[in-house]
Amino acid sequence: MEDLAEKAVKTGCVASRFLTPAEAQSTAMYFKNKGYIKLRLDGGFENAERVRAVFINPDWGICERSRVFGALRISHRPQDMLGHRDILGAIMALGIERDTIGDIVSEEHSATVVCLPELGAYIIENLSKVGRVGVTVTHLSLDELPQRRENLAIKTDTVASLRLDAVLRAAFDLPRAKASELIIVGKVNVDYLPCLQPAKEIQEGTLISVRGLGRAKLIEVGGLSRKDRLFIQIGVYGK
Repeated sequence: MEDLAEKAVKTGCVASRFLTPAEAQSTAMYFKNKGYIKLRLDGGFENAERVRAVFINPDWGICERSRVFGALRISHRPQDMLGHRDILGAIMALGIERDTIGDIVSEEHSATVVCLPELGAYIIENLSKVGRVGVTVTHLSLDELPQRRENLAIKTDTVASLRLDAVLRAAFDLPRAKASELIIVGKVNVDYLPCLQPAKEIQEGTLISVRGLGRAKLIEVGGLSRKDRLFIQIGVYGK
């Protein structure tokens, strides 16, 4: 990442390959206070999980998104059912590495894929089947990218504080002691990074993932109840 940032200082704009959420979080933290370079994390879609780190020289201006992303639509017959794994597997079977592909958003009769711009023509030319299902692949304008919806079950609860163990208890209906234990033994990530501190204060928008249980997001912190407990709204991701 440092090499890319230094190159961007000289050339104006440089982007990494697609990063995992943990890699993106670490990159954001590392470059948070480095004023010589501007960092933008972008995955094409709003709320994308896999993003590119786009380094921009502050004196350069903007970096055109068409230089950073290509977008494809993979269409199939209505009666055929194709999931994320099916499509990703077929693309990687073409000899394409995982970090050159961003998020894949499935719709009713098609899927949208974000990739490195230089890969689009190759995938269109070579991808004609996903498993035994015939598909048609076409270029998609970045302006036509669908909204990436989060599959969340919303629940409301109260907590004594915004400690991680308290919010974890509310999200997954756990005893407080069990929530603390999961954190201490290293089964909990906060915004994709490991956290071993049950007392860590978390904020709105924080993503909590628990190995074996799933993921949840603290959506909103409200006012106080009559017993001086905080109202919170939590979104639990569907599996």
